[in-house]
Amino acid sequence: MAILLAGCVLPVVACDAMLVKRSTGEKLYREHCASCHGLDARGHTIRYMGHPRANLTDDDWKYGGGDSVAIQSVVLQGLVERHPSSLQRLQTKEVKEIANWVLQLRGESSP
Repeated sequence: MAILLAGCVLPVVACDAMLVKRSTGEKLYREHCASCHGLDARGHTIRYMGHPRANLTDDDWKYGGGDSVAIQSVVLQGLVERHPSSLQRLQTKEVKEIANWVLQLRGESSP
C-alpha cells in the first residue's frame, strides 16, 4: 500500500517542480494538504472519503466559517490528531498562501 501511495504522490510533486504556472499556495497545498483533502479540496481520497472534515469546499466547518483566518488557524493547529506536524513548520506567509488557495478552490477569491 505504501508503495502504491508513493507512486501517486511522486508524480504530483514532480509536476509541481516542472510546471511553473502553479501559485505558491497551490504548490504548498498539494505538498501538505492534498493527500488527505484531495487536489480539489473536496476530500475525495482513499483514506478520508466520507470524513466530515475532509471536504474544505463545503459550508460545514466545525471551527470558523471557512474564512482565511479560520483556515490559517486550522492549518497551524489542526483539528484532528492526524494533521501533519510539518504544517507547524510553515512560515506565516506560506500558511496565508495555503488559505488563499483553499479560498480559490471554494470559489471565494480570484486567482
